[in-house]
Amino acid sequence: MHPYMIREVTDKKDIQKVVEFQDVIWNKKNTIPYPFLIASLHNGGIIIGVFSEEELVGFCYGFPGFVQNEAYLVSHMMAVKQQNRNGGLGYKMKMKQKELALKQGYKKIIWTFDPLESRNAHLNIAKLGGIVKTYYPNHYGIMNDELNGGLPSDRFLLEWDLKKSSVDYIPAEEQIQTFVSWKMVENLPIPLSFETISNQVDYYKIPVPKDIHMIKERDFVIAEKWRFILRDAFKLLFEKGYMVISFQTTNKLVNYYIVSSV
Repeated sequence: MHPYMIREVTDKKDIQKVVEFQDVIWNKKNTIPYPFLIASLHNGGIIIGVFSEEELVGFCYGFPGFVQNEAYLVSHMMAVKQQNRNGGLGYKMKMKQKELALKQGYKKIIWTFDPLESRNAHLNIAKLGGIVKTYYPNHYGIMNDELNGGLPSDRFLLEWDLKKSSVDYIPAEEQIQTFVSWKMVENLPIPLSFETISNQVDYYKIPVPKDIHMIKERDFVIAEKWRFILRDAFKLLFEKGYMVISFQTTNKLVNYYIVSSV
């Protein structure tokens, strides 16, 4: 296997490769056309590519955002070819994105991701140290691509402070209360209900399936239950001032988001 090269993409030939790569990942749905990418790069956007020799095997794209006098980079898309996954390329692309964003003067990168995607949560929160305090129900409406099809397109808004050097404080296990209960039925985790928020509790943990795609294939109704109970739980927690600060992996069929009020 050839070594990977992770670098900024600015050459028109490589930008075209990014367009074609999107078509492979998302079946020509919900993709960004070539002219848009060119325009973005001329106005604060950043594209990072992972190359194996001349072949593009992964990319990450962000465009500039601005709200209430704050400028930031919106990291809109990231994907790695299936046979090149599980090698840490997502993390490496994000670190390259951070390096280039800081050079351009950005202090923060934001992006959305599906709260049911454990793999993304582990990267975004546990490894990069991002936080979440905003929930967007059905953010994009109905999406018919292979990855997103079926469930409402709920999203977390992740905020990554580029000046922060480490992941936030993680509380001891005895300090964390379970907010959403669940049980195993026929080897599938099923969510049950969530608790009433107590003003005395600083930390809660919320389960999320390790593999929502397996659940969608085996029992779509259970996948829908996970979508809607986590939507209600997180909207309530965020309204009360909690935020996601950590992500905990386990040897069970669920992992846990850790939220904090402090």
